[in-house]
Amino acid sequence: MSSTVDKHTTRRSRDSEASRAALLHAAKEVFDELGYERATTREIGERAGVDAALIARYFNSKEGLFLASIAYVSEEEDEVDLESVVPYLLERWDDYGHNPISRALTSLGLSEEMRQRVSTVIAEWLRRQLGAELDGRQLGADAELRAELIVAIAAGVAMTRANGTLEKLAAAERDDVAAVLAPAIECLVAPPAR
Repeated sequence: MSSTVDKHTTRRSRDSEASRAALLHAAKEVFDELGYERATTREIGERAGVDAALIARYFNSKEGLFLASIAYVSEEEDEVDLESVVPYLLERWDDYGHNPISRALTSLGLSEEMRQRVSTVIAEWLRRQLGAELDGRQLGADAELRAELIVAIAAGVAMTRANGTLEKLAAAERDDVAAVLAPAIECLVAPPAR
């Protein structure tokens, strides 16, 4: 009789792991295609082939799923190098709108819990996307600071473009903005003078 219980528990455990992974994979796709605001938990659940109610069970909310999907690494995910981080982030925020990550980067009213969650997700994303490159360039003890400065530049420029306060920046083509920023980013990614 215990073998029946063990088989049932193992199957349910595998099913929950498969459902969770399916939701993460589907969430990455849906958030990438529609952006955070337009993505619905219903669409994510349908694409994952599971009940959308499982999002609340595994991730607490759409926001929790979004943060988990950022940290989730899929095999087909493109890598981003240091020089292309700013254009990459500008493209994502221009094309898909802002999301909990970009909002958290510029929000003063963030709870400490949310600040920690976002900080962890960003740090993990930076390590995953840029870790080897940061190490390979031997940027020294401030390598993580340099990477975070690059993300901060991208977030600040994206938010300012979105709110339209600086008219020329808001009206400029994204590629032109990235080209003007390129020398500043290069200074951040160049190994320090010895």
